[in-house]
Amino acid sequence: MAGRALGLLEVAGLAAAYACADSAAKTAAVELLGLEPSKGSGKFVIKLAGEVGAVTAAVEAAEDCAGRMGRPCVTKIIARADRQVANLFAKNLEI
Repeated sequence: MAGRALGLLEVAGLAAAYACADSAAKTAAVELLGLEPSKGSGKFVIKLAGEVGAVTAAVEAAEDCAGRMGRPCVTKIIARADRQVANLFAKNLEI
Protein backbone atom coordinates (compact mmCIF):
# COMPACT_ATOMS: atom_id res chain seq x y z
CA MET A 1 0.00 0.00 0.00
CA ALA A 2 1.59 3.26 -1.13
CA GLY A 3 2.52 5.80 1.52
CA ARG A 4 2.54 3.38 4.45
CA ALA A 5 5.02 4.14 7.19
CA LEU A 6 6.32 2.32 10.23
CA GLY A 7 6.85 4.00 13.58
CA LEU A 8 8.84 2.90 16.63
CA LEU A 9 8.88 4.36 20.10
CA GLU A 10 10.98 2.91 22.91
CA VAL A 11 10.03 4.14 26.37
CA ALA A 12 11.03 3.23 29.92
CA GLY A 13 8.30 1.57 32.00
CA LEU A 14 5.26 -0.53 31.19
CA ALA A 15 2.68 2.00 32.42
CA ALA A 16 4.33 4.75 30.38
CA ALA A 17 4.36 2.48 27.31
CA TYR A 18 0.62 1.84 27.58
CA ALA A 19 -0.09 5.55 28.10
CA CYS A 20 2.05 6.44 25.07
CA ALA A 21 0.38 3.78 22.91
CA ASP A 22 -3.04 5.11 23.95
CA SER A 23 -2.00 8.66 23.12
CA ALA A 24 -0.69 7.60 19.71
CA ALA A 25 -3.85 5.65 18.86
CA LYS A 26 -6.12 8.54 19.89
CA THR A 27 -4.13 11.12 17.92
CA ALA A 28 -4.17 9.62 14.43
CA ALA A 29 -5.51 6.74 12.36
CA VAL A 30 -2.67 4.30 12.92
CA GLU A 31 -2.53 0.56 13.44
CA LEU A 32 -0.87 -0.54 16.68
CA LEU A 33 1.25 -3.53 15.70
CA GLY A 34 2.57 -4.37 19.11
CA LEU A 35 4.01 -3.41 22.45
CA GLU A 36 7.01 -5.55 23.35
CA PRO A 37 9.60 -5.50 26.13
CA SER A 38 13.20 -4.72 25.27
CA LYS A 39 15.39 -7.50 26.59
CA GLY A 40 16.46 -6.87 30.18
CA SER A 41 16.26 -3.08 30.02
CA GLY A 42 12.91 -2.20 31.59
CA LYS A 43 12.00 -0.46 28.34
CA PHE A 44 9.17 -1.26 25.95
CA VAL A 45 8.85 -0.80 22.19
CA ILE A 46 5.61 0.41 20.63
CA LYS A 47 5.20 -0.43 16.93
CA LEU A 48 2.82 1.52 14.65
CA ALA A 49 1.88 1.52 10.97
CA GLY A 50 -0.19 3.81 8.77
CA GLU A 51 0.01 6.75 6.42
CA VAL A 52 3.20 8.80 6.78
CA GLY A 53 1.47 11.87 8.25
CA ALA A 54 -0.61 9.84 10.67
CA VAL A 55 2.38 7.85 11.93
CA THR A 56 4.37 11.07 12.35
CA ALA A 57 1.57 12.69 14.37
CA ALA A 58 1.05 9.57 16.47
CA VAL A 59 4.74 9.17 17.28
CA GLU A 60 5.03 12.85 18.20
CA ALA A 61 2.01 12.58 20.51
CA ALA A 62 3.45 9.47 22.17
CA GLU A 63 6.80 11.21 22.59
CA ASP A 64 5.06 14.19 24.24
CA CYS A 65 3.22 11.78 26.54
CA ALA A 66 6.49 10.16 27.61
CA GLY A 67 7.98 13.60 28.25
CA ARG A 68 5.05 14.62 30.46
CA MET A 69 5.59 11.43 32.47
CA GLY A 70 9.31 12.15 32.80
CA ARG A 71 10.22 8.99 30.88
CA PRO A 72 13.08 8.89 28.42
CA CYS A 73 12.16 7.70 24.94
CA VAL A 74 13.65 7.20 21.51
CA THR A 75 11.63 7.31 18.30
CA LYS A 76 12.07 6.38 14.65
CA ILE A 77 9.74 6.74 11.66
CA ILE A 78 10.42 4.82 8.47
CA ALA A 79 8.43 6.21 5.55
CA ARG A 80 7.56 3.75 2.79
CA ALA A 81 9.52 0.92 4.36
CA ASP A 82 10.79 -1.94 2.25
CA ARG A 83 8.72 -5.12 2.53
CA GLN A 84 11.64 -6.96 4.15
CA VAL A 85 11.79 -4.37 6.93
CA ALA A 86 8.01 -4.48 7.31
CA ASN A 87 8.21 -8.25 7.79
CA LEU A 88 10.46 -7.66 10.80
CA PHE A 89 7.61 -5.66 12.33
CA ALA A 90 4.70 -7.99 11.68
CA LYS A 91 3.94 -10.93 9.45
CA ASN A 92 1.70 -10.24 6.45
CA LEU A 93 1.72 -6.48 6.97
CA GLU A 94 0.63 -4.69 3.79
CA ILE A 95 3.17 -2.07 2.82
